[in-house]
Order: sequence, then C-alpha cells, then structure tokens
Amino acid sequence: MNPLFYSRMKWLFTGILLLPLCIFACGKKGWKTTESGIQYKVFPSGDTSPRPVFGDYIWMHLRKLSPNRKELFNTRVFNATQGVEMEYKASPYKVDVTEVFAYMQKGDSAQVRIPAHLLDSSGARNKYYYYELLLLDVRGKSDYQREKEVQIQQQQTLDSLAILAYLQKNDIRASAVDDQGLWYSRRSFGAGENVQAGDTVTLHYIGKLTNEVEFDNSYERNQPFTFVVGTKQVIEGLDKGIRHFFYGDTGMLIIPSRWAYGSRETGRIPANAVLVFEFQIMEKNP
Repeated sequence: MNPLFYSRMKWLFTGILLLPLCIFACGKKGWKTTESGIQYKVFPSGDTSPRPVFGDYIWMHLRKLSPNRKELFNTRVFNATQGVEMEYKASPYKVDVTEVFAYMQKGDSAQVRIPAHLLDSSGARNKYYYYELLLLDVRGKSDYQREKEVQIQQQQTLDSLAILAYLQKNDIRASAVDDQGLWYSRRSFGAGENVQAGDTVTLHYIGKLTNEVEFDNSYERNQPFTFVVGTKQVIEGLDKGIRHFFYGDTGMLIIPSRWAYGSRETGRIPANAVLVFEFQIMEKNP
C-alpha cells in the first residue's frame, strides 16, 4: 500500500473519531456555570450601569423551553412592551433562572440552560431546560419607590377627574364617596341586611369603562356571579365597595384604577382604567 495513502487515511480516521469531541467542546465554548449548576452566556449591550442586586426592581422578558425545545412560558404574551416588572429577590428554590440577572446589566440578553435533573427529579442529567432572558431596565429600591409614589399621585388625580366627568355626563347626583375613593350609589333599596365580610354574595352585573364600553355582562350570560366577601376572590374595589350595599339592592359602584387592575392591562380592560359596575344583589339565602 502506498505509504502516503496510508498516512492520509490514518489522519482521516483520527479526525472522524475526534469530531464529536470537537463539536462538544465548541458547544461548551462561552458557557459559564453558577454554583447552583446553571449554565449561561451573557451578550452585553455595552451599558455600564450597575448590575441588579436583591431589593432592586427590574423590567425583563423571559422565555422558557423544554428539553425538546417546546415553548413552556413567554412573558411576551402579556404584551408588555416595557418588559414585565418584578422585584429582584432571593428565590426560595435551590435553582432558579432569575439568579442569572445578577450577571447582567441593562440591555443585556442571555442564554441559559439548566440540567433537567436540577429542576425535575425525573429529569436526565444530559438534557436541559433552556431560557432566553432580556434585562430591559433596573431601578434601585429607593428610586423605584419615589417614582412609584409620583405615578400613584398622578394617576389618582386622573382617576378623580375621570370619575367626576362620568358623574356629570350621566347626571348622577345621588352618590357618595368613601375614604378609599370608591364612589357608590344605591338606586333601589332592598329589604335585606347590610353585606358584610364573610358573606356569600350573588349578583348580576354589567362591568364597563367610563366611556361606556362594556368588558363583562352577567345578564348576557344569564349567569349571576357568586363570591365570598373579604376573601380576595374579586378585585379589591369590588370586595370593599359591595359592603356599602344591602341584599336586594340595585346600585352602581365606581372603582378607581388603584383598587381595580392598576397599571396592568387585563383582557378588554386597559391599563389604569376606572371601572363602573352596575349590579343587582340577590336576596340572601336563609
């Protein structure tokens, strides 16, 4: 056999054997590992602001994929263009992907993989859960609280103006406001007792915005709604406001955004929306 041919075949055979090792080594290139076993790569944005520490507030997006690359969760479904807000704090779990935010700066993105056996007792050691992270903004706790207080005061003013305009437009005069800023009006008076915390209340209602756009209507469903007062089964404004009424009443309750969904957009309800409920409280069951 030609010695040159033999030499070439030897190197080719050796290369084939080493190829999987090269692929594995290249795949590991750039990955760092935390003490808990999380592997990550950070792609810097060039921002030089401090990295988040526990107690800060961050705005981020997070996508989680299963070991077979099926999407399990994606914060973008919330349609939050500014990112999802969260307080950055120590996780109660031994392994948590949010740990990686400590290695990121504003604008950075990251790829993360966590061995399946660390998250799932039946998971394989050679399989991973995959994550994509994007850190959009970071605020220190004191700065965040100051900004939040200013935003709350501004929104309270806007809510009050919207409520007064609604009352005037609809010529609603027989109404009152409580110390929480909830406006209520008893339109017809039932013969039952006052609604109290712990009661099970059933009512028919129309929920709408101050522009008269309805977001819910139990009459159309022909299905009254039942909840236990004081157990946080409904938004706080309804939970508190219903206690101004009596069984058998029909009435109206206007809820400022801070006692409804706040700055969150929820279904057909936009962010910072004042909500109007017109309802009939069913008689209390004996």
